[in-house]
Amino acid sequence: MTDSPVTHGTALASDERQITIDAEHAAVRWLVLVLTAGLVVLVHLVGTAVVHRLAGDTSSLCIVVPLDVIALVAGGLTIESVLKRSIPSRRSATLSEQALIVRDERRRPPRITRIAWDKTVNVKAWRFIISRRARVQKGWYCMAVHLLQDDDEVVFYTFMPPHESEAVLHYQRFVRLRPRQEIRSSTDLNTVAEQRRLLKLEDARWNDGAELSREDFKKLLETLRQHVPDWR
Repeated sequence: MTDSPVTHGTALASDERQITIDAEHAAVRWLVLVLTAGLVVLVHLVGTAVVHRLAGDTSSLCIVVPLDVIALVAGGLTIESVLKRSIPSRRSATLSEQALIVRDERRRPPRITRIAWDKTVNVKAWRFIISRRARVQKGWYCMAVHLLQDDDEVVFYTFMPPHESEAVLHYQRFVRLRPRQEIRSSTDLNTVAEQRRLLKLEDARWNDGAELSREDFKKLLETLRQHVPDWR
């Protein structure tokens, strides 16, 4: 990777696509929880006070609880949408017919990773099923690709429901990442070697992978199909 400054505010060329990385980064997720909880408490207290003033001793639960639910769902979604726009992550990417450029402003000076399509690009792709429900639904797939060119490398990933992931371009190239215990018990040396390489890449994804939206991830796969011979 190379360290190089990039001028802010540069207009994108007609064939360039601006890609958002880590839209739901840690700060956004934490603030969504805190602000949504605060909104629900506020709605509950205000709603209870208003009902008591208007209806006296009448139970306020039948009115306030639905308001709490509305605040939780609608308020949470609105807060999340606003925070994603107002607090972007410190990484972004630009995808064009010439190259993929990733800018990482978490470092000083910003680190720029450039994957040029007119040079050899090594691609490794893998997938696995989410087994525990967190911010991603259980049963969804994590789809990941590792791009390597000389000393520059980057891991991109996204989450998709099964029917959508199985329909993506070159789905068959996404090797299933097996559980570690299954790998240890395998007697196929080629499979074991491949899975061990994938586990190292998965560790890299977990530690510093760049999460994309499903739409941007599909566009990346389409660009790989156009420019990487092994993916045509």
